Amino acid sequence: MEFDHTEPVAIWKQLIPKKHWLFYEDLPDDEMIFTYRNRVYFINFDGSVLSIPKPASLDLLDFGMLLDRLAISDEVIDFDDEGIFDYGSILKRMGYVVPTSQKHEKHTYSIELVNTIVPKTFTSRYELKQVSFLYALYHAVMRCHELNAKSDWEFEHEVKRIEQLETLYRSEVSNSV
Repeated sequence: MEFDHTEPVAIWKQLIPKKHWLFYEDLPDDEMIFTYRNRVYFINFDGSVLSIPKPASLDLLDFGMLLDRLAISDEVIDFDDEGIFDYGSILKRMGYVVPTSQKHEKHTYSIELVNTIVPKTFTSRYELKQVSFLYALYHAVMRCHELNAKSDWEFEHEVKRIEQLETLYRSEVSNSV
């Protein structure tokens, strides 16, 4: 899967199980609201993320009421305002854990990361064996975070591609026969 021109919400929708999504029928495809560990997160079309404490009466609120809560809350976290831009930083702050209760197929994935500041110079490639796609994506996002932190945030690493290798190997073998 290529991630070069992927909208930010597409990555969030892969990481966050649908059971946590809120009001998805009321939002455009490039925005998302979800709840996780006693907070509500608002993902905007540009990738910016806001968060408020999860209201005790969340199940009684409609979409407009939740937006009103966001507008009046004294406890809004605006990750952009705090200088937190990469997925990994936000996931760490959330206390995110990759769901493991679901049975996902496990494969070997090739992961390619790119430094968007100097894309032709710094590319990182590695493989993860016998993991789910969700875990491969999570690992790639967290590796980007680690590389960004090691550069003291001077570089901006992003996931460029995640490919399932068994599929590639099988098609190469069948084409050569």
